[in-house]
Amino acid sequence: MKDFLKRIKADYLLSSILTIAFGIALIIGRAAILKAIGSVLAIILIIFGVIYVGSYFIGAASNSFSAVMGAFVLAIGVWFLVNPEVIVGFIPKLIGMIFFFHGIRGLLEASVAKGFQAKTWKAGIIMSVISLVIGLLCMINAFGIMKNALALVGILLIYNGVSNIFIAGTSSRAERKYNKGETIDSSFVEDRDR
Repeated sequence: MKDFLKRIKADYLLSSILTIAFGIALIIGRAAILKAIGSVLAIILIIFGVIYVGSYFIGAASNSFSAVMGAFVLAIGVWFLVNPEVIVGFIPKLIGMIFFFHGIRGLLEASVAKGFQAKTWKAGIIMSVISLVIGLLCMINAFGIMKNALALVGILLIYNGVSNIFIAGTSSRAERKYNKGETIDSSFVEDRDR
C-alpha cells in the first residue's frame, strides 16, 4: 500500500511539472500555438471538403449540392491553412461584436433609466462604455486578444502546478513527521458536551 501511495505522489508531481512546463510554453510560444491551432482546424476543414467532393464523384452523394459544399469547405480550409490566424482571430471578433452590441443596448437602457430619474443611470453608462471598448478591442486586435488569453491560461497552469507541488510537499512532510512520531502542528480541543 505504501508503494502504491508513493507511485500516486510521483504521478501527481510529474503531472504538476508537466502542467508548469505547458503553462510556460503557452506564455512563451503563444503566436506559434495559435497558428498551430488554426492549421489543425484548417486541415480538418480540408479533410471534410475532400470527403464531400469525393463522395459526389464516387456516387455516394447523388446531388451536386454535396460537391459544391465540399468545394466551398475545401477552399475555406486551404485559405485557413495559408492564413491560420484568420480562424483563430474569428472567435474574439465574434465575442467583440457581442460586447459591442450589448454596450449599445446598455447605453440605450441607461438613457431610458436617466429619463425615469433612476440614480444608477451613470453606472449603466460607465458599464456600457466599458463593454463598447472591450468589444472594439476584440474586433480590432483579435489575434492579440487571443495571445493574451493564452498567456492568462499559461499563468493559471503554472499556478496550478506550483500549488500542487506545494500541497504534495506539505503532505509528504506531515506524513514523515507522523511516521517518526513527531508532533504535527495542531491543537486539541476537548468536547465537554458529551
